[in-house]
Amino acid sequence: MEILAIILIVYGVLLLFGFLLQIPLIYNNPKSKALIKMMGKTGYNILIVVLGLTSLIVGIILL
Repeated sequence: MEILAIILIVYGVLLLFGFLLQIPLIYNNPKSKALIKMMGKTGYNILIVVLGLTSLIVGIILL
């Protein structure tokens, strides 16, 4: 379970880091563009923050 916790923590940190710096990798791939088109940029940003925080919190709880 420790490996899963570490992976979740790293994933959460990378998502939040990517959101804060607006990394093009997160915003310019085809799946992201489709989600941005459906939800809008604000909705997509909220989704990224929620996923990042959720994975970070679950990873910390699993440790």
